[in-house]
Amino acid sequence: MTRKSDPQCPEQKQPGFRPRRAQRLAVVDGNTSFSPRKLYTVEIKVRNLSTAGFMAECAEPVRIGSYVSLDIPGIGPVDAQVRWQIGHKMGGMFLDPISLARCEWTAEKAEAA
Repeated sequence: MTRKSDPQCPEQKQPGFRPRRAQRLAVVDGNTSFSPRKLYTVEIKVRNLSTAGFMAECAEPVRIGSYVSLDIPGIGPVDAQVRWQIGHKMGGMFLDPISLARCEWTAEKAEAA
């Protein structure tokens, strides 16, 4: 896994959007799931995330404004709110910031000795 910023974020290129406050990091192999209202599970592929939110691909429509619990490897369930969805892409804001150092998707891997 490589840590890198994701300047190709589609929502950042649209007019009217403000610059992000937190740098987004690209995620490789970000397959996980989230649970809207903890009623059922939806499979998603997280494409990037920051301490404040995430962008993912999701085949299912998700209601903007809905609250979800996102399972993040190394951290566990994290509560978020869906902020936008365009086609199969969607973005969410974490209700409490996360530590990227604990996230297995973005943490620096130690070199084997």
